[in-house]
Amino acid sequence: MADAQMYIQLGLLAIVAAIGASFTFALPKPRHRLKAKSASYARWFLLCAWCVLACQSLTALGYNIIGLPGVYASAVVGAYMLLMSVLMRFGVEVSQLKKFAALLHVCAVFVIASVLTATQAAGWVTHGLALTSVAFPLWLAGQRVKQHLDVGHVGGYLLFGVLNLLVVLVLFGVPVYLTVVAKDSPYHLTITFALTLIVMLTFMLAYAVNILQSLLIKLHSQVHTDPLTGAKNRHFFYEIAPKLAAHAHRNHETLSLVACDIDYFKSINDQHGHVIGDIALKRFCEIIQAQLRREDTLIRMGGEEFLILSPQCDGAKACLLAERLRETISATKISTRGVTLNLTASFGVIQMSPDADLFSTVKHADKALYDAKANGRNQVIMV
Repeated sequence: MADAQMYIQLGLLAIVAAIGASFTFALPKPRHRLKAKSASYARWFLLCAWCVLACQSLTALGYNIIGLPGVYASAVVGAYMLLMSVLMRFGVEVSQLKKFAALLHVCAVFVIASVLTATQAAGWVTHGLALTSVAFPLWLAGQRVKQHLDVGHVGGYLLFGVLNLLVVLVLFGVPVYLTVVAKDSPYHLTITFALTLIVMLTFMLAYAVNILQSLLIKLHSQVHTDPLTGAKNRHFFYEIAPKLAAHAHRNHETLSLVACDIDYFKSINDQHGHVIGDIALKRFCEIIQAQLRREDTLIRMGGEEFLILSPQCDGAKACLLAERLRETISATKISTRGVTLNLTASFGVIQMSPDADLFSTVKHADKALYDAKANGRNQVIMV
């Protein structure tokens, strides 16, 4: 009866591992070379988790010399597979030296555990070696996730929580269990099955949520980003920009707007073609982005027209920013495909008044921009 229960548990865990591995194939595959490898290591982790129960089954059948070291080695390999999955998930390159060191660590754990088991050394020595060896890569994985935690990223926090829970379980939960429960307890295999099943399910959930939420964040970012220039687009302007303005009003912060337009851009397209025009637009945005603060936002309103939202910046400072941009743009030559362009740009600047809304303020900034173009271009006008 006990043997039948053991085989049922092994079969159930194999089914869960197979479902989890299949699920990783269904998840969106990242284009990034390293990130695409994350799912492969996740599958190896699930296999190692099953191997832990398989080796524990050998121990229950009386093959301690093979089973117990196998449990420890499988657990350590699984921890490293989880670590590699996390590192790949965040695009972290792992050197061959570190991989070799991990392999040596696994081999050392297996050999030392085999020797300690064969010599019937004190159980706490073997358990202590194995548990600390498992906790180390889990802790490293948790630290890596912590570095990439973003506010509101539920998937990241869930994965971070699961990893920390595993470390606590390995370092404290398992030792307490081994201390309280008798060495020859018939429940060891069932407890191992239950814990392994929980670990597999929670990891699969955290991994899937992390990937899917990252995908949603990426898609949301793409909706608000102009694919050519990398600047924000009109979707961002209508959806997010009013919220930024409302935030400035609520906190009694200054908010300035800078409208800008590339001078004679139509003639560039007519004379050199739209490919050259696109390159000029992209380079124009790179010049502006390099001059902006982190809190400033560049928005492509359409064609060659752009808008800069500059929070915590009064009109005078925004005017200085626009003048600096104007000088940098006019002093920069753009050479591409045998064509050299000398761009200039016109700017309209305004500080948003407390009783005004964003859209009316943008109209005034546009009016200042049109005045700058009407008065000869390549200049800054503030209202």
